[in-house]
Amino acid sequence: MPPSYPPIGNITPSAAAAPPSSSEGKPEWQVPAGWKEIDGGQFLVAKFIVSGSDNSQAAVNVSMSAGDGGGMLGNVNRWRGQLGLGQQSQAEVDKLVTSVDIEGGNAMLVDMSGTDMKSGAKTRLVGAIVPKGQQTWFYKLMGPAALVEQQNATFTKFVQTAKYR
Repeated sequence: MPPSYPPIGNITPSAAAAPPSSSEGKPEWQVPAGWKEIDGGQFLVAKFIVSGSDNSQAAVNVSMSAGDGGGMLGNVNRWRGQLGLGQQSQAEVDKLVTSVDIEGGNAMLVDMSGTDMKSGAKTRLVGAIVPKGQQTWFYKLMGPAALVEQQNATFTKFVQTAKYR
């Protein structure tokens, strides 16, 4: 069962080379050039659209949940479902996870490919799970494989720039 995310409010667009974003409860981060922030709705803290040179688009979603937000296994399996992939056990998910250094700890990264269940297109997803105190932050880059590959290092750096309150 997917975790329940609290309503966060509306997000206003920001300039591509804007200074760190900051609003109540939202981390401060450096938004990469070329990423366009859009309204993500009530369940997302932030949403960005990334465009490729071939007019392809990927989305970066940022959300937060209290506690562990359903845990690593639940969230990775939810993401797998979005790619048309089956559920995996904790041991199998543990093999997918890599760790990346962030301020004050580590983020857990997963990288998966499958089919977007909404569009039917071949899709790649890179997700980061960041436990911070009594909250867990979720970052997801999802889109065409070539564009996600091109943005993978930029996405990881974005996660690493986040400063939590």
